[in-house]
Amino acid sequence: MTLERTALRERLRPWFSLVGLVVPVNLMMALDKNSFALAAPRIGQSLGLDYVHISLVIAALSWSYAIMQLPSGWLVHRLGPRRSLGIACLLWSLTTMLMPVSAGFVSFLVLRVAMGAFQAPDWSASVVAVHDWFAPERRSRGNAVLLGALYLGSTIAGPLTTETTLVFGWQRCLFVFGCLGAILSVVWLLLFRDGPYRHQEESPSLFPAMHILHQLAGSGGFWAIGGFYLCMLAVQSFYHVTLPQYLLSARHLSYREMGWVFSLPWFCLYGSVVASGFISDRIYARTASVFRARVLFGALGATTSAICLEAASLCHSTLTSVALLCAALAALGPCQVSIWTLAQGLTRHHAAVVVGWAGFCGNLAAGIVPVLTAHLLKTGLNWPEALLLPCVLGVLGAVCCLLTGYFGQIDECQDMSFSRNISKESYDV
Repeated sequence: MTLERTALRERLRPWFSLVGLVVPVNLMMALDKNSFALAAPRIGQSLGLDYVHISLVIAALSWSYAIMQLPSGWLVHRLGPRRSLGIACLLWSLTTMLMPVSAGFVSFLVLRVAMGAFQAPDWSASVVAVHDWFAPERRSRGNAVLLGALYLGSTIAGPLTTETTLVFGWQRCLFVFGCLGAILSVVWLLLFRDGPYRHQEESPSLFPAMHILHQLAGSGGFWAIGGFYLCMLAVQSFYHVTLPQYLLSARHLSYREMGWVFSLPWFCLYGSVVASGFISDRIYARTASVFRARVLFGALGATTSAICLEAASLCHSTLTSVALLCAALAALGPCQVSIWTLAQGLTRHHAAVVVGWAGFCGNLAAGIVPVLTAHLLKTGLNWPEALLLPCVLGVLGAVCCLLTGYFGQIDECQDMSFSRNISKESYDV
């Protein structure tokens, strides 16, 4: 019985670390990230900011988040998930607490840029934490639960932010969210420990060796993963940045109604990513094919999402439009599960770097596409015409996902002469 209890405890330890510590931090990050976008209509009214200015402020987080993804990958590689994520959570929470004292566009812009830079290590650290705690055959479900935390946070953020803003004002709403994040960062630093699959090095360097840079840059899979996530976040950024304005102006909902409807697509995505992780692992267990379980799975999701989003903008019925918006975001669930599982498997020892690269590309799109959409609307285009931009990029993302499977896994080596040696067998193309 003692051996059975020990074995059970060892099987449950990864889930305790994931659900008890990694999930709450990412849920809090999603809450902080979405709170400004949801409070933005009231902030714009009180400070006299138009929709283009508000879009710039919301998207500014993605600019610095994208730029800091690459150094964040190496920072996580050097410091480990515990220190990098704990310090990051504390800094972005303090920045959230400062937002209520901002006086206008410039100060909001500076704080949002700072917040994006401080949040940058979060995803690399979280994905590496899953990598370190879960065996390869169980990582898709670990990734699914991790992604679910982000989308559950976005689901809660809708009604929680709008109701709190209506009752207490946007200033107190942001301050309270920042306080909760600061408390959570201290808990993380005290309790989190590295997992058994963590790659140990005596003295990991801050900057990669040149042969590793050449090896990654020469891999088609490295570029394809970046392109896939760029296109995927181009679609998903509509829900982060543009959806509140779309519901208010195109569907004529009240501010309170907007908050509740905003949460519906995110709730659907939450269910989708959790289910997709287990489905993807089941396909992999039956076929032993990364191409079928990860690549094809993600490509179908990206195509479906793009088609449903454009269809939603063309509908006259608000109810049908909301249903299609839910379907479009839910279809990104297989994409999210696929890309992070592929990123973790692209190399044996540099998962944090690949994750950082994908995060850079994706958040670059998240910081640009919503601003371009706002400018297209300002020039006189209607919503269906303006939303063609993210939808076309979504279809292109499916192509990039297929290319990731075609190029396959990088066979890491120590000599530059073999840096382009790529193994496709494991992807079963």
